[in-house]
Amino acid sequence: MPTKLADLEALFADLSKERVEIDTAIEQMMANMAEAPPENRSTSDWASNGTLTKQFLDLTNRQAALEAEIVAVSRAITAAKKTLSH
Repeated sequence: MPTKLADLEALFADLSKERVEIDTAIEQMMANMAEAPPENRSTSDWASNGTLTKQFLDLTNRQAALEAEIVAVSRAITAAKKTLSH
């Protein structure tokens, strides 16, 4: 992880942008799943081993990892700002 404030802020911006993109993709996938008839979900790409289910799980796993990264970078930004103000 970078240590300079400007680098941390740039990383935070990049992570935040990716989070928005992933959130949007997840929302779209949820809407698409909701449109699929419930009786077809168990045998389609939304089945437990279906391609869309796997993609959805990959996105939600990345979303969780991204949130952890954002928290870590946010804390590093706060620490860097405290260092600059002293």
